[in-house]
Amino acid sequence: FRCTCDEGIRLKADPLRLNQALANLVDNALKFTPPGGKVELRVKKTDSRRGAEITVADNGPGIPDGEKGKIWERLYRGEKSRTSPGMGLGLSMVKAVVEAHKGRIIVEDNPGGGALFRIMLV
Repeated sequence: FRCTCDEGIRLKADPLRLNQALANLVDNALKFTPPGGKVELRVKKTDSRRGAEITVADNGPGIPDGEKGKIWERLYRGEKSRTSPGMGLGLSMVKAVVEAHKGRIIVEDNPGGGALFRIMLV
């Protein structure tokens, strides 16, 4: 696990809720990344100087293209996650928290394999 953060980032945010959202993303990345894999949390300043981009990336199995739009739905559990604990509420909660902060979240393929979640906040 690796965590990097630019200095001087200031956000007007609910730290408890934002922490819950990030903890969920990191927990999922750790859960689905095989032993010896890599998980990275990165927080960097955006060009606007008032915002931040937060990424959680792993080199696990990734998310199939057909499921990327569905993962944000309450109670949705992807095929690969059905055998692991959970109720399918995590990513819908993450999206709700990000949107409550007037941000947006996307999921994409990590160039090194796996999934990459990108949160943009102002």
